[in-house]
Amino acid sequence: MGRNLAILVGLFLAVFGIVAGLSYAFGGDGGSANATPTPIVAEAPSTPEEAEEARNEHAAMLDREWPLHGLVTGTQLQIRAEANGESLVIGWLRVGTHIRLQRDPMQVGGCRSGWHRLYPRGFACAGQGIEVSETPPDEARLIGPDLASHLPYRYLFVKEPQVPEWFQLPSREDQRTAEVHALRYVALLHEGNERLAARVRQGNVVGEPPAPREVSRFLDHGFFVASNGTEVRSRRRFVRTVRGTYIKESQLEERHGAEFQGVELNADVTLPRAWAIRAARPLVRRQVGDASRVTEDESVDSFERLAALPWLRRERIGDQIYHVVTASNGEERLLREWYLAVAERRDPPRGIADDEPWVHVDLSSQTLVMYRGATPFYATIIASGVEGHETPIGEFTIRQKMISATMADPGSDLGNDRYRIEDVPWTQYFDGSIALHAAFWHTQFGIVHSHGCVNISPRDAWYVFGHTWPNVPEGWHGVSAEPGTHERGSRVVVTE
Repeated sequence: MGRNLAILVGLFLAVFGIVAGLSYAFGGDGGSANATPTPIVAEAPSTPEEAEEARNEHAAMLDREWPLHGLVTGTQLQIRAEANGESLVIGWLRVGTHIRLQRDPMQVGGCRSGWHRLYPRGFACAGQGIEVSETPPDEARLIGPDLASHLPYRYLFVKEPQVPEWFQLPSREDQRTAEVHALRYVALLHEGNERLAARVRQGNVVGEPPAPREVSRFLDHGFFVASNGTEVRSRRRFVRTVRGTYIKESQLEERHGAEFQGVELNADVTLPRAWAIRAARPLVRRQVGDASRVTEDESVDSFERLAALPWLRRERIGDQIYHVVTASNGEERLLREWYLAVAERRDPPRGIADDEPWVHVDLSSQTLVMYRGATPFYATIIASGVEGHETPIGEFTIRQKMISATMADPGSDLGNDRYRIEDVPWTQYFDGSIALHAAFWHTQFGIVHSHGCVNISPRDAWYVFGHTWPNVPEGWHGVSAEPGTHERGSRVVVTE
């Protein structure tokens, strides 16, 4: 159901130039630097009739201009600007997705199978992992990300010390062999014999349990994997990772991430917006003689963490700054400064066009506001870098957008640096390896928590991803806005 919905959404968006700029829809080689990309998230047609018309128009255009069908079978393929293996990378494809191609591949540039022109632009070598056909691929083979969901894949946490990841569905005997090997490896680590443990892991120590050839790798506790399906062998359930390997489901724990979501802004819902980042009881100011005292007010309800609060202003009492909010009884009450995250308006950076989306990240308040020109249209809270891994300050540009990207050591909550998180959703790189992205492994939004990136709740990250430049074309897994690609990336302004 989710995949079908994603396909329909993709069709709607493509027709209106949402997934891909219309300047590319009929086979252009590249976009103009002055083109105006649009978000990948938009409202579907308002009536069933309009939806049907949109589907028909889009399908007719594809059949006319991009008649061949491609099923991506390679784990991740590069899309080139030209039919040449040395050409600039402008995007990426991921296994299990359906793409459209033009006829007559070009037999140049070191690709024997031919360079196919992709919808809406760019070239890919079919021999690197694309099955080309005159007809659409079997629905059962479409295992791409769910673009209609705030999590494009199913995400699972490795909950045991050593978990085998298999090239193919294992037999019970394969599992027993892997278990003996893993137990010996863990025992050596606990004994402090890391050198012998490393050799055992490689499987070349006489008298030690061998490393099973069927195992792709062993995953440490604390790793995360992304899955696009489940398969069963002999009543044993295995998740299929997005890279086509298998892990026993009972050795994993699914994570869904926080349900928290920011707020869309409009004429009635405006900045400033505030959220409680710590549970707190409102305070009241009482006059005692000539002095003011601030004490808890037990007659009104406490504020729960992540609750949106009716914020009024800041007020200094003595040498302390307090937030003034409206309590449950409708009266003004106080909260200490560090209990709230307040998103406030900021002027746009120089040169921003009226219709240009950009992002402001305020590290002092741990908030993010999206603007179009000078108009804010979305606000939420984030988790930026902890001490020693501070999020960089300055004005940046989104250089790469990936539906998902694998990261090592992206946060502080798992206790060590020996873990990876595969396919972090809605990743937008703006300064080297620093990115805006979803964080489904923690809920500490409003508080510094990352290793430099700007962590956003999954629902917020999906929204932000869909409203920044560059747009991700239909069927692509990622797009580049690096110099030379002729794509424009949204600006990201990070302030203290």
